[in-house]
Amino acid sequence: MSRHLTQAYLALAAICLIWGTTYTAIKYAVRDFPPYLLVGIRQTAAGLILLSWAFMTGRVRAAAFPPGMLDADMPASPLTGRYVFRQVLTGLCTITGGNGFITWGMQHVPSGLASVIGSLTPVVVVLINLGWRGSERINSRIIAGVLLGFGGLGLIFHHGWADFMNPLYRLGILGCFASCFTWSLGTVMSKRWNDPRVPPSLNAGIQITAGGLGGFVLSGLFDVSHQIRHTPESWAAVIYLAVIGSAVAFTLYMFTLRHLSATVSSLYTYINPIVAILLGWLVLGEHLSEWEFAGMLVTIGGVWLVNRGATLSD
Repeated sequence: MSRHLTQAYLALAAICLIWGTTYTAIKYAVRDFPPYLLVGIRQTAAGLILLSWAFMTGRVRAAAFPPGMLDADMPASPLTGRYVFRQVLTGLCTITGGNGFITWGMQHVPSGLASVIGSLTPVVVVLINLGWRGSERINSRIIAGVLLGFGGLGLIFHHGWADFMNPLYRLGILGCFASCFTWSLGTVMSKRWNDPRVPPSLNAGIQITAGGLGGFVLSGLFDVSHQIRHTPESWAAVIYLAVIGSAVAFTLYMFTLRHLSATVSSLYTYINPIVAILLGWLVLGEHLSEWEFAGMLVTIGGVWLVNRGATLSD
């Protein structure tokens, strides 16, 4: 195994733990912050940190003016207007949509349930790839995994169908599914559009900044209130989400996408629900029934089958 491949798997392992903890942090933050305003503050701050780092360390200049760029046999600079536009579009999907919708949804659903819905990301990534110029072939494992994954969600909801009588609960679930789709779409975009000559921190900086600014737009349109309750717990959660959950973890994710497939890069969703559900139970006092535990295992098993099927199709 090459050094870069080893580093990519280590980065993926770190993402598994970090993004598993962000569900609990979001739960703390949305108690005192409007959801989309939280996304705007958290992600714009993280994006500006990454862009400042990229400028100070010369990564922007190195990407814009690669050595030998003027040589006849060298390609032009990758940082074209079209490239930056694609990074912005990707950020609007992964950050404004993916992070924004789930932050809003988690006002009304438990963090563990939100994480299990998010664990369907590899399933949705495969389905998007199937529809995007037919780039992946479907097989029996993929079909079985998709059915198993959604069957697991049925088990999770088994004891709580009465909750669907609450319109806010229904909207929270819908927000989590919308987040899963937009994040998956952004993952496919990143894998297809990221240029290997551009450092992961720069790609992440552009995407996160664009996504954070999109969060401010959604805040102006949809947040019921823009009032913040300033508490130590909520600000600690916001700082953790911005620095560790976004700036560090998203850069690691860009690095992972550079060296691993989009489907393999989505494997953090196996671990995230376990971390999120355990933290939700231990820290937030969220209920964990036998049905929810069984449904989580079935859903993760379905995601594993989809990944195996996608690997065989490569």
